[in-house]
Amino acid sequence: MKNLFLVGLLLIIAISCDKETIEKPPIDGIWVETIYKSDTLVFDSGSELFNLNRGGENLTLQARSRPYAYELGKDSISVSWLFSSATFGSLKYYFDLNEEKEQMKIGNFYVDSLGVNEILIFSRIN
Repeated sequence: MKNLFLVGLLLIIAISCDKETIEKPPIDGIWVETIYKSDTLVFDSGSELFNLNRGGENLTLQARSRPYAYELGKDSISVSWLFSSATFGSLKYYFDLNEEKEQMKIGNFYVDSLGVNEILIFSRIN
């Protein structure tokens, strides 16, 4: 009888516990570059990759759209082009995510990009 009471009590406690909701990581979504608004970064929590989509009317830039592997650090992001033949691995760039403003600052990892900006700013659109 005592064991039955303990089992019943444990079941009631287990059922009444709040289940934690799994939140989407703050980096997930589609991010657009804020100055020219033609390049986007697409992050998905189900993957250790993000995709750089070069936009606009420039077909050369569109052809340079590509997937990148990444790893986040405290204030940096390590990035490597997935299909690169380079053997030096990933490179580390400045990274800052402002969840409140839904804004990401990232070191210019695609050198031929939007001019000479060392830090690119992206805003979440999704």
